[in-house]
Amino acid sequence: MLQDDLYATMFKRKSVRKYAPGKLDPVMMEMIVSHLSELKPLFPEIRTELKVMTNPEVKGMFKVDAPHFLAFFSEVKEGSPANAGFMMQQMDLFLSANGVGSCWQGGPKPIKEAMGASELEFVTLLAFGPPAQDIHRKSVAEFKREPLAKISDVNGYDDLLEPARLAPSGTNNQPWFFTGGNGAIHVSYARSMIVDQMNQIGAGIAILHLWLAATHSGKIVELRKDRSSDANPPKKYSYVASLILS
Repeated sequence: MLQDDLYATMFKRKSVRKYAPGKLDPVMMEMIVSHLSELKPLFPEIRTELKVMTNPEVKGMFKVDAPHFLAFFSEVKEGSPANAGFMMQQMDLFLSANGVGSCWQGGPKPIKEAMGASELEFVTLLAFGPPAQDIHRKSVAEFKREPLAKISDVNGYDDLLEPARLAPSGTNNQPWFFTGGNGAIHVSYARSMIVDQMNQIGAGIAILHLWLAATHSGKIVELRKDRSSDANPPKKYSYVASLILS
């Protein structure tokens, strides 16, 4: 699928919590599994593995009754949760663009037997299946999000930051802050004793939206760590990564 299709989907996707009976047809499932190999990582040096699971293989609070789940496993390294958010959001948008419902799952986990599907550490889940509700918003006005002024001090890149503002996050708390300008956007996440990993995943999702918006606008984008930003994040935030734009 073209990146432009994913870009357009950012402005209308929504979490789907109601699913029709039955599983997706084999052709669609084959397309989904095939797309897993095309995902771009935020940090290529981190080993990852994605596994498709069935409903009985997943348990936990606030689990949606979906027929399928995508489990993300990762090598434990700095940036692993953000990398998971960046990669899994590509699947979230891909599913939505193809008429498949999906929903991030913060509480549920694979059962013990399913955990053994990978030697890597489990990070997060995405539920998906045939939707029993509308999967797209009718307008951007339906998003409940903070204004840009509350999550960014960057000037001159509102066209890139607006899609990031619309990115999903745990309880829609938008746990990120954007700094920079003059050819660079630096992304940090809000530290938390309770939902720190979830906030890092959310920052990775926002970076994916930024990257899609920047490439859609014709910019060349380099994703990398910036030593100065890493040493000087906003108060109560930790630095994640930067987009260098040209």
